[in-house]
Amino acid sequence: MSDTIRPNQVVFLHGTGGDPGDHWWPWLRAEFAKSYYEVWAPVLPDNDKPNQETYWNFLMSRGVDFEDVVLVGHSSGATTVLNLLMDDRFPRVRAAVLVGVFLNQNLTSRREDFEKDQFVDLFPKNGFDWNVIKRKADNFYFVHGDDDPYCEYEDTVKASERLGGELITIKSGGHLTSRFGIVELPQLTAVLKHDGLLDENH
Repeated sequence: MSDTIRPNQVVFLHGTGGDPGDHWWPWLRAEFAKSYYEVWAPVLPDNDKPNQETYWNFLMSRGVDFEDVVLVGHSSGATTVLNLLMDDRFPRVRAAVLVGVFLNQNLTSRREDFEKDQFVDLFPKNGFDWNVIKRKADNFYFVHGDDDPYCEYEDTVKASERLGGELITIKSGGHLTSRFGIVELPQLTAVLKHDGLLDENH
Protein backbone atom coordinates (compact mmCIF):
# COMPACT_ATOMS: atom_id res chain seq x y z
CA MET A 1 0.00 0.00 0.00
CA SER A 2 1.02 3.60 -0.28
CA ASP A 3 2.03 5.59 2.76
CA THR A 4 -0.99 7.86 2.30
CA ILE A 5 -3.53 6.96 4.97
CA ARG A 6 -7.14 8.05 4.53
CA PRO A 7 -10.18 7.75 6.87
CA ASN A 8 -11.29 4.21 7.75
CA GLN A 9 -7.68 3.19 8.18
CA VAL A 10 -5.80 1.57 11.06
CA VAL A 11 -2.19 2.18 12.09
CA PHE A 12 -0.35 -0.41 14.20
CA LEU A 13 2.59 0.57 16.43
CA HIS A 14 4.51 -2.40 17.84
CA GLY A 15 6.47 -2.62 21.08
CA THR A 16 10.11 -2.59 22.10
CA GLY A 17 12.42 -4.84 20.11
CA GLY A 18 9.49 -6.12 18.06
CA ASP A 19 7.95 -5.87 14.64
CA PRO A 20 4.43 -6.03 13.10
CA GLY A 21 4.72 -9.79 12.57
CA ASP A 22 4.93 -10.60 16.28
CA HIS A 23 2.35 -11.95 18.70
CA TRP A 24 -1.31 -11.17 17.83
CA TRP A 25 -0.53 -8.51 15.21
CA PRO A 26 -1.09 -10.75 12.12
CA TRP A 27 -4.40 -12.01 13.53
CA LEU A 28 -5.66 -8.51 14.41
CA ARG A 29 -4.52 -7.16 11.06
CA ALA A 30 -6.64 -9.82 9.35
CA GLU A 31 -9.62 -8.90 11.53
CA PHE A 32 -9.40 -5.26 10.46
CA ALA A 33 -8.92 -6.28 6.83
CA LYS A 34 -12.18 -8.26 6.98
CA SER A 35 -13.91 -4.99 7.90
CA TYR A 36 -12.37 -3.26 4.87
CA TYR A 37 -9.71 -1.30 6.75
CA GLU A 38 -6.44 -0.48 5.10
CA VAL A 39 -3.62 -1.27 7.50
CA TRP A 40 -0.30 0.52 7.94
CA ALA A 41 2.08 -1.36 10.24
CA PRO A 42 5.59 0.12 10.02
CA VAL A 43 8.70 -1.21 11.70
CA LEU A 44 9.62 1.57 14.13
CA PRO A 45 13.25 2.73 13.94
CA ASP A 46 15.77 1.87 16.66
CA ASN A 47 12.94 0.27 18.61
CA ASP A 48 15.23 -1.53 21.06
CA LYS A 49 15.42 1.85 22.79
CA PRO A 50 12.13 3.67 22.06
CA ASN A 51 12.62 7.40 21.60
CA GLN A 52 9.68 9.78 21.46
CA GLU A 53 11.38 12.25 19.09
CA THR A 54 12.77 9.54 16.80
CA TYR A 55 9.35 7.93 16.48
CA TRP A 56 7.64 11.28 15.85
CA ASN A 57 10.09 12.25 13.11
CA PHE A 58 9.75 8.85 11.45
CA LEU A 59 5.95 8.73 11.55
CA MET A 60 5.51 12.32 10.43
CA SER A 61 7.91 11.89 7.50
CA ARG A 62 5.88 9.10 5.87
CA GLY A 63 3.29 11.41 4.29
CA VAL A 64 0.55 9.85 6.37
CA ASP A 65 -2.78 11.56 7.06
CA PHE A 66 -3.62 10.37 10.57
CA GLU A 67 -6.92 12.20 10.86
CA ASP A 68 -9.80 9.89 11.88
CA VAL A 69 -7.68 6.71 11.84
CA VAL A 70 -7.75 3.93 14.44
CA LEU A 71 -4.44 3.81 16.30
CA VAL A 72 -3.42 0.48 17.85
CA GLY A 73 -0.31 0.28 20.00
CA HIS A 74 1.30 -2.39 22.15
CA SER A 75 3.55 -1.68 25.15
CA SER A 76 5.91 1.17 24.20
CA GLY A 77 3.93 1.43 20.96
CA ALA A 78 0.85 2.19 23.06
CA THR A 79 2.87 4.79 24.94
CA THR A 80 3.73 6.26 21.55
CA VAL A 81 0.01 6.53 20.76
CA LEU A 82 -0.39 8.68 23.88
CA ASN A 83 2.64 10.78 22.93
CA LEU A 84 1.16 11.42 19.48
CA LEU A 85 -2.23 12.40 20.82
CA MET A 86 -0.69 14.80 23.31
CA ASP A 87 1.05 16.75 20.55
CA ASP A 88 -0.87 19.80 19.30
CA ARG A 89 0.25 19.05 15.74
CA PHE A 90 -1.40 15.63 15.72
CA PRO A 91 -5.04 15.39 14.55
CA ARG A 92 -8.03 13.88 16.29
CA VAL A 93 -8.43 10.15 15.66
CA ARG A 94 -11.39 7.80 15.59
CA ALA A 95 -10.10 5.48 18.31
CA ALA A 96 -7.00 4.65 20.34
CA VAL A 97 -6.43 1.01 21.28
CA LEU A 98 -3.77 0.66 23.97
CA VAL A 99 -2.63 -2.91 24.58
CA GLY A 100 -0.31 -3.49 27.54
CA VAL A 101 0.36 0.24 27.67
CA PHE A 102 3.64 1.26 29.30
CA LEU A 103 3.15 4.24 31.62
CA ASN A 104 6.20 4.19 33.90
CA GLN A 105 9.45 2.37 34.55
CA ASN A 106 8.67 1.04 38.02
CA LEU A 107 8.76 -2.63 37.05
CA THR A 108 11.35 -2.53 34.27
CA SER A 109 13.83 -0.69 36.46
CA ARG A 110 13.80 -3.70 38.80
CA ARG A 111 14.31 -6.34 36.12
CA GLU A 112 17.64 -7.57 34.77
CA ASP A 113 16.30 -8.09 31.23
CA PHE A 114 16.09 -4.33 30.62
CA GLU A 115 18.97 -1.90 30.22
CA LYS A 116 19.35 1.08 32.49
CA ASP A 117 17.76 4.17 30.92
CA GLN A 118 16.41 2.06 28.04
CA PHE A 119 13.12 3.98 28.16
CA VAL A 120 14.30 7.38 29.38
CA ASP A 121 13.50 9.04 26.03
CA LEU A 122 10.10 7.42 25.60
CA PHE A 123 8.06 9.41 28.10
CA PRO A 124 7.09 13.12 27.96
CA LYS A 125 9.32 15.12 30.26
CA ASN A 126 6.41 16.63 32.20
CA GLY A 127 4.24 13.55 32.23
CA PHE A 128 1.06 12.83 30.30
CA ASP A 129 -1.53 15.57 29.94
CA TRP A 130 -4.66 13.47 30.22
CA ASN A 131 -7.00 16.38 29.50
CA VAL A 132 -5.32 17.04 26.14
CA ILE A 133 -5.19 13.34 25.25
CA LYS A 134 -8.88 12.88 26.07
CA ARG A 135 -9.87 15.51 23.50
CA LYS A 136 -7.91 13.81 20.70
CA ALA A 137 -9.82 10.52 20.24
CA ASP A 138 -13.48 9.59 19.99
CA ASN A 139 -12.91 6.30 21.82
CA PHE A 140 -10.23 4.80 24.06
CA TYR A 141 -9.77 1.07 24.64
CA PHE A 142 -7.31 -0.35 27.15
CA VAL A 143 -6.39 -4.04 26.99
CA HIS A 144 -4.19 -5.27 29.82
CA GLY A 145 -3.15 -8.49 31.52
CA ASP A 146 -3.99 -8.46 35.21
CA ASP A 147 -0.58 -10.00 35.94
CA ASP A 148 1.57 -7.99 33.51
CA PRO A 149 5.16 -8.26 34.82
CA TYR A 150 6.39 -5.18 32.94
CA CYS A 151 3.59 -2.60 32.81
CA GLU A 152 1.54 -1.85 35.90
CA TYR A 153 -2.09 -2.97 35.67
CA GLU A 154 -3.10 -0.41 38.29
CA ASP A 155 -1.64 2.41 36.17
CA THR A 156 -3.78 1.29 33.25
CA VAL A 157 -6.92 1.23 35.41
CA LYS A 158 -6.27 4.84 36.43
CA ALA A 159 -5.46 5.96 32.87
CA SER A 160 -8.64 4.35 31.56
CA GLU A 161 -10.67 6.18 34.18
CA ARG A 162 -9.03 9.51 33.35
CA LEU A 163 -9.79 9.13 29.65
CA GLY A 164 -13.25 7.64 30.02
CA GLY A 165 -11.96 4.58 28.20
CA GLU A 166 -13.10 0.99 28.22
CA LEU A 167 -10.84 -1.40 30.11
CA ILE A 168 -10.60 -4.99 28.87
CA THR A 169 -8.82 -7.14 31.44
CA ILE A 170 -7.16 -10.35 30.23
CA LYS A 171 -6.90 -12.80 33.12
CA SER A 172 -3.38 -14.24 33.44
CA GLY A 173 -2.46 -12.59 30.13
CA GLY A 174 0.94 -11.31 31.22
CA HIS A 175 2.26 -8.70 28.82
CA LEU A 176 -0.08 -9.97 26.07
CA THR A 177 2.61 -11.46 23.85
CA SER A 178 3.17 -14.90 22.36
CA ARG A 179 5.56 -15.60 25.23
CA PHE A 180 2.48 -15.51 27.45
CA GLY A 181 0.42 -17.56 25.02
CA ILE A 182 -1.45 -14.60 23.53
CA VAL A 183 -1.70 -14.78 19.74
CA GLU A 184 -5.29 -13.54 19.44
CA LEU A 185 -7.35 -10.92 21.30
CA PRO A 186 -11.00 -11.89 20.74
CA GLN A 187 -12.00 -9.95 23.86
CA LEU A 188 -10.89 -6.77 22.07
CA THR A 189 -12.51 -7.50 18.73
CA ALA A 190 -15.81 -8.37 20.45
CA VAL A 191 -15.90 -4.88 21.98
CA LEU A 192 -14.86 -3.20 18.72
CA LYS A 193 -17.66 -5.03 16.89
CA HIS A 194 -20.17 -4.00 19.54
CA ASP A 195 -19.10 -0.36 19.15
CA GLY A 196 -19.23 -0.47 15.35
CA LEU A 197 -15.51 -0.18 14.69
CA LEU A 198 -15.41 -3.69 13.21
CA ASP A 199 -18.04 -5.43 11.11
CA GLU A 200 -20.31 -7.71 13.17
CA ASN A 201 -20.60 -10.10 10.22
CA HIS A 202 -16.92 -11.10 10.36
